[in-house]
Amino acid sequence: MKKQNVSALGPSMTRRNALKLGAAGAAALGLAACDGGGESTGEDGEKTYKVALVISGPALDGGWGQGHYDSLVAALEGRDNWEMLEPKENTASADAGTAAQSLVDVGCDLIIAAGNEFVSAWGDVVAEAAENYPNIKFLMTNTDPAVDLADYETLENVETVQVNLKQTGALAGVVAGLMTESNHIGFIGGMRIPTTLTKYAAYIAAAQKVNPDVEGHYNFEAGFSDASFGAKLTEQWINSNGVDVMWGDASAVDNGARQALEAAGADTHFDIAQPADIVGEGQPTVITSTVTDWMFGQAMDEIEAGTFGGGVAIEANMENGGVYLGTFSDKVPAEVQDQINEYAEQIKADSFLTDEEVQAIEDTL
Repeated sequence: MKKQNVSALGPSMTRRNALKLGAAGAAALGLAACDGGGESTGEDGEKTYKVALVISGPALDGGWGQGHYDSLVAALEGRDNWEMLEPKENTASADAGTAAQSLVDVGCDLIIAAGNEFVSAWGDVVAEAAENYPNIKFLMTNTDPAVDLADYETLENVETVQVNLKQTGALAGVVAGLMTESNHIGFIGGMRIPTTLTKYAAYIAAAQKVNPDVEGHYNFEAGFSDASFGAKLTEQWINSNGVDVMWGDASAVDNGARQALEAAGADTHFDIAQPADIVGEGQPTVITSTVTDWMFGQAMDEIEAGTFGGGVAIEANMENGGVYLGTFSDKVPAEVQDQINEYAEQIKADSFLTDEEVQAIEDTL
């Protein structure tokens, strides 16, 4: 993928050409060596590595960003030869390429895109790194290499993480179907993309399986940053349809939905968070979370072993601990928790929902 930066480099010069012309200057400035990261060693002579996140919002947003940040913190436990650099937070798509290049320049061994919104902006950076800094690797979450990376020149330094969306949606749907009193549940998505549609379809299919009277309400174009929109939309659904359980895929917008649920009554209106486990003080409406472990530890181990790359897609699922239900609030009765856990075992065994049942919902969207 060759993207031109006309304002900075001139009409016929890509970042790759600029990198080649400036290689000597970069070396003089003490930037990453030509073979990229992995050159540092600790006091005991052990090779050390650096890892960093690039995120479209805050790292501690209670949602998408925090799910990635928490996963990385967990992956670093017991891996003392890895160092986490400061996350590149609130990164706009227009700035994503610059953010990635800055991490290449400091020799960051693993550069993680928290979501596929940065894919188009990273094409040149990935290709340049593969050619000049082969030890630097890129991991992109929520990304299908066959589709999202089809235009990339090389995938030799890239892997992705894909979540088992049927499992994630089914877990949320079971909780919603068993906890709703009104039989009206809601879902807010930041963008109308295939992953969001599949999550919603599995959510509704599972909810209706445990409670056939459930009706779903959705918005797939809420964006990811406007909490007030989430609050207004959820308030509207509560007033017009009696929605009393929400699950979201819209980061900061989900925080707004929780505000509306709390205003309507936190003892009767509930939220299922994702992808971080945030049940507890300060989250009165959150009754559990569909949690994603983004499998960063596996990617880090592959880098150390020299096996990372080739466009491999790592799946996060219930079998490998990449998908699970988080802590239950005490607002979920013990007998309901038992029911949820029984259904969760069926979801894990792939005996609860069929692909056809999920597709039947998706076909209506």
